[in-house]
Order: sequence, then structure tokens, then C-alpha cells
Amino acid sequence: MPHLTLRAIKAKHGDSLLLFAKRATVLIDGGPSGVYNRFLRDQLRGLPKNNREPPVIDLLMVSHVDADHIDGILDLTAELIEARDEDRDPIVHIRTAWHNSFADTIARITGTSASAARGKAASLASVFDEIAIDGFDPHESKLVLSSVAQGRQLRLDLKALNIDINPQFKDRMALHGNAAVPWKHGALTLEVIGPEQQQIDKLRDEWAKKLKKILEKEADAQTAARSMDTSVSNLASIVVAAEAGGKTALLTGDARGEMVIQWLEQNGRLAMGGKAHFDIVKLPHHGSDRNVTNEFFQRVTADHYVVCGDGKHGNPEPHTLQMLFVARPDLNYTVHMTYGPEEIKTHRAFKKSGLVAQLDKVLADPARRKVLNFPTNGDKYIDIEV
Repeated sequence: MPHLTLRAIKAKHGDSLLLFAKRATVLIDGGPSGVYNRFLRDQLRGLPKNNREPPVIDLLMVSHVDADHIDGILDLTAELIEARDEDRDPIVHIRTAWHNSFADTIARITGTSASAARGKAASLASVFDEIAIDGFDPHESKLVLSSVAQGRQLRLDLKALNIDINPQFKDRMALHGNAAVPWKHGALTLEVIGPEQQQIDKLRDEWAKKLKKILEKEADAQTAARSMDTSVSNLASIVVAAEAGGKTALLTGDARGEMVIQWLEQNGRLAMGGKAHFDIVKLPHHGSDRNVTNEFFQRVTADHYVVCGDGKHGNPEPHTLQMLFVARPDLNYTVHMTYGPEEIKTHRAFKKSGLVAQLDKVLADPARRKVLNFPTNGDKYIDIEV
């Protein structure tokens, strides 16, 4: 019987994960719009009941507020609120939640109410409908801005459901160093390895200064895009190390590989110049080559790599797989993908990016294809058991 199981649910271009250990169940992210109804709800319905009561999620964790991670969770909390209002059993009971939201920063630095702040964020986001910015995708920038309101809404939903948020963390922020001891339930231990308070304070102060100017002059779209694209998701990101029965997993959200290495070094999990090995590593940001480096694959190794992405935005990128194969040519590991190569290649965005030929080239060696594992025969998830 496995000590630790990570279930990677087909979540289109996003993340939606269930982590199981003896007497412990954790839900991490819910994917973008449509994933909850299409994939995640069935997984929750299939969880074992708590005696005759609905299944229990011991911890709900939102790694950060990007839409491709938080939308499905908002669909879940909306359904839970509806079930409460209609006096019927919820699909699950959630014991506690980890969620870092910086939406209140807008209200604090502008002196507006939270609801007005959400309006300001939405108004600012509308700028990107018509303005093209060099180096930035207008649609992506708008989504990042909209996530400010989504993060705030999730906090309100959790409060309405009486689900405690970040209860064991100082200042109610799920950051490394803010908890006296790691979170433990059943056989599972979770430790936040990043980000750290000092980094957050610096980023938050810089972002707040920029945001105040942005809100005073919303037409300054380039400043808005740069501020939001480089700061908001980083501010809200949670990276954790999981352990059960001596088996380990590193869950990276959309963090940058160099930051993960830094946090592992600071936490004593990675010696300077050395390597850290986990049974499972979820690759950051859906296999984007902007979030990993050759050094990351050389120094943070695993028996099982997990990559979530269906080809949208070019993720998972062929170059990411190439870096892994070059760093570890022995192929003594498995790469678990929520969508197989043939599915990924059919995505319009992947084809438009000219990546089909690149992926075929990276996987031309049959030995490389043999290390890939992905859902087949209509399956909606893959389980990685260690």
C-alpha cells in the first residue's frame, strides 16, 4: 500500500491535485473555469465517506490566485454555500484552508472599501482589452489583474463557510517560518518552504508603491502589466514539501526554479552545490521553460516528475522536457503528464506556437517516450503512488 499518492487531475492548462496519505486528504488548486464541473467534482464525489457523512478534505490549499489554479476552487465554494443555504449535504467538508490573498492591499493603500477595491481592479483590467504592450499578452495581463478580485472572493467564501484560513501561521500568512511546527494530519506532514516573510515584505512594499500610482493613472497600462505580471502571483504563491512514511513530494505551484533552489538551501534541504531528491516533484508553471533551468533538473531530482498542461500557452514546453532529458540521460524516472503528447499537439495554441515539430524532435528517441505516463482510455486523472 503506498505511503503517499498524488492524483493529478486533467485540468486543461491549470493545476488540480489531490494528495493522499493514511488518514489525510489534501486538495491543492482547482484548475481554470470548467474544470470543476468537468473533472474535479467527480473526484470529490468519489472520495470515501466519513462514516455516513460527506467526505472530508483535511486541508484545502490554493497555491496562488491565478485563474488556472483558483477558478475551480471558487466553483467548489459556491456549491458549498448553495448546499448550506438549501440545507442539504455538501459534496465535502473542508476542515481548514491555506490561501494567501493580497487583494486587501488595494483597499489599504487607496483607502477604499474592499468591494470598491475589487471594482478598481476590474476597471484597471479593462485597459488591456484595447492596448497592446510589447512583451506582454494583453489577455494574460487582464487575467492576472482579475485574479486580485478572485483571491478576495475566495477569502469571503471561506469566511462564509466558517473555514479557518491559515490558522497556524503568524499573521495568518502561509509563509516559511510563520508556523511553529509543520502541518500534520494522519500520516502526512506538510511544510511550507517558500516564500519567506522578508521576500514577501519587499515585494509587497514595491508592489504597493507601484499600484498606488497605477490606480491614480489607469491608462498607464505598461506599468500596470509589469507590476502585476511580476509580483502578484509571486506574492501569493505557496511551495510545500510533503512527507508520509518516509516518502516525499515537492509541490511548486508556479514558482520559479531558482527560487525553489534558494528556499531548499535556506531550509537545509539542499546543500550548497549539492542535490535534493524527492520521490515526486511537480514541475512549476505547467512545464514552462521560463520557470526551470538546467541547474534545477541537476540539483532537484525525483523518481516521478509531474507536469500539468494541455498545450495552451505552449505548456508543457518541449525545451523543458529537453532540459530534463539532458540533465538526467539515464531516464531512470517517470514523467507523468495530465495530457499525453498527441493531445497536447492538437491544441490550437500549441500548434500556433510552432511547437509540434519541437516536441516530436525531443521525443524522437523511443526510450524517452517510454518514461512518459498519461491518462488513457478516457481516464480523467493519473495517480502517482510511492
